[in-house]
Amino acid sequence: MKKVILALLVLIGFSNAQINWVPYNQAFEKAKKENKIVFIYIYSPSCHYCDIMDFNVFESKRVEELLNKHFIPVKLRKCSNEGIEVRKKYGFVGTPMFYFLNPDGSKIKTIFGAWEEKDFVKILNYFASGSYKEMTMDEYFMKQK
Repeated sequence: MKKVILALLVLIGFSNAQINWVPYNQAFEKAKKENKIVFIYIYSPSCHYCDIMDFNVFESKRVEELLNKHFIPVKLRKCSNEGIEVRKKYGFVGTPMFYFLNPDGSKIKTIFGAWEEKDFVKILNYFASGSYKEMTMDEYFMKQK
């Protein structure tokens, strides 16, 4: 029993990834300075699929590296003032919701749902590589097989 508790504490207490989440009110200015895409993650504390993203995907070193290098990552609670503002401005289906935005605030794409780490890496690479300017995400995914 002690081993199980210790294992759970280790899993819960330690994160391999250190995503540099930026406050929403600083994101677009920072994105303009660094010429990066703003990535906004809308979550809800009661959302099971958000937990999957938080504990399985955002803990990934590959996801951390991509987000920190190529994006200005922002994490917003669904019912926060900023979360409500983003949802009203760019649309909303449910949580988890991901917005990819240009530094000027114009929407590139929104994506809904929980993803496996390997697929989320493909999504991030689609935007980081600039492929979204040349092809649909489906076309990009088909080329990645």
